[in-house]
Amino acid sequence: MKEKVKYILLFTLLFLVLTPFLKQHTNILQNKFVADDLRGYFPPVDSANFSLQNWMDGKYQSQQEEFLKRNLKIRPHAVRVNNQLHYDILDEIRSTIVEGKDGYLFETMYIRSLQGLDFIGTKKIEEQVEKLKVVSDTLKKEEGTDVIVVIALDKARYFKEKIPAHYDLENIDFTNYETYLHFFKKNDIPVLDFNQYFLNQKNNTEHALATKQGVHWSLYGGMLAADSIQSYIGKLKGKENEINHLNKSEITKTTKVRKEDDDIGQSINIYYPLEADTFSYFENHLVRPKNQKPYKPNVALVGDSFSWTIWGQNIPHYYWGENSLFLYYYREIYDLKWTELNGTLLKHEQKLPFVKKQDVIILLYTPMNMNDLGSGFIEETYDLIFKE
Repeated sequence: MKEKVKYILLFTLLFLVLTPFLKQHTNILQNKFVADDLRGYFPPVDSANFSLQNWMDGKYQSQQEEFLKRNLKIRPHAVRVNNQLHYDILDEIRSTIVEGKDGYLFETMYIRSLQGLDFIGTKKIEEQVEKLKVVSDTLKKEEGTDVIVVIALDKARYFKEKIPAHYDLENIDFTNYETYLHFFKKNDIPVLDFNQYFLNQKNNTEHALATKQGVHWSLYGGMLAADSIQSYIGKLKGKENEINHLNKSEITKTTKVRKEDDDIGQSINIYYPLEADTFSYFENHLVRPKNQKPYKPNVALVGDSFSWTIWGQNIPHYYWGENSLFLYYYREIYDLKWTELNGTLLKHEQKLPFVKKQDVIILLYTPMNMNDLGSGFIEETYDLIFKE
């Protein structure tokens, strides 16, 4: 019996040692141990350039080690096995994720923002809003362009009761979100606060506006927001009866997730699925061109990752004008025509011309990202206006 155990352990060890080698360097296991790519963002790592200096200071070794690990063909399996064991045995999860009550997952930075730990200061926020007011008034007067602040849902606030008890959510002095709202009101800045609106609707809807394992508003919630934005633009421009809306008559409720409604759950990269959730989705939400209304405003959407719900569902592509843009974090350009601009970095000389082509500029950010509201748009546009 002891001999059998020894042989079993020996062959297990050989299997664990030889499998990665054979998978990496031969075709023997080419069609074996095939796994989906890991989910999440992993910055690319290039192979290290050898030089005597890089060798002596250790940079070559550390970069090459990271390059080899990143390109290991068995890596998706190894990472998932490791993460699954940590999750099942040690009750551990990725360091930037918190598992709350009833299996709700949160990004730690959203909880920190809710606690006010990223507060940038009242004076800084007041100055930013005053600059935004100048930018807004100037663009309205000179170009007829309206600036709207849109605040997306914050999951930590929406599911506050699901956050683990050891987080202090009572002794909070100031947050960027509440302070910005105060100065927006003081300066008459147009604001669509979906964070508060969705909180008010939380107990009045059967549909999920946020999900257990997602970081953003749900696809359903984001599209509700998009339709409300369309309505608000129509009202601002006196085109309420000429602007297009989403078709909201067909709704599917399902436990089968679509798009990014479980993006946190996927990003922890484990083998076995987490607890099921229920999702709602609009079907056939876009009105086809032959049935569309005539008014299509040119809109520059400046925003964080919550903006992808709107852009990714092709709402701008059907309902906005041809000069419309998505300026992701005011850094990357995405247009409606899939031109050579798509995915390129925003250049200084492009900024003011892009702004002046628009009927509306939307700043769309979740409360967690309001420590850098506009990602430089407010300050840079303010400076560009006064340099002209």
